Amino acid sequence: EDEMAVAGLTPMPAVKIKPCLVGESAVQMECKLVHSYDVINAQGKATTTMFLGEVVMFHVHNELLDSGDDPKKPKVKIEGYQPMSRLGGNYYGRTTEVFDIPRPTRS
Repeated sequence: EDEMAVAGLTPMPAVKIKPCLVGESAVQMECKLVHSYDVINAQGKATTTMFLGEVVMFHVHNELLDSGDDPKKPKVKIEGYQPMSRLGGNYYGRTTEVFDIPRPTRS
């Protein structure tokens, strides 16, 4: 069964990859597979697979962009971005709070 149809979402063609994008998403990332790893439990059975991908193209709706000081490198307005994630199985999550923690400088 088609997950997009069941969820009532609109498929849109991607530019650089074969799978479609979600039309209702304010931010879309086109990714290509870099690695996949089976996660093995204590009994030696693969219970899930973890995927790592490389983002090859970003799509961001204009109302979420802040040109700031450099119009050639706009930033996403985090306060307007309400990401949803697939956590595994039938579980999903929403980010409801965002905060900034400065990173230490590397030497």
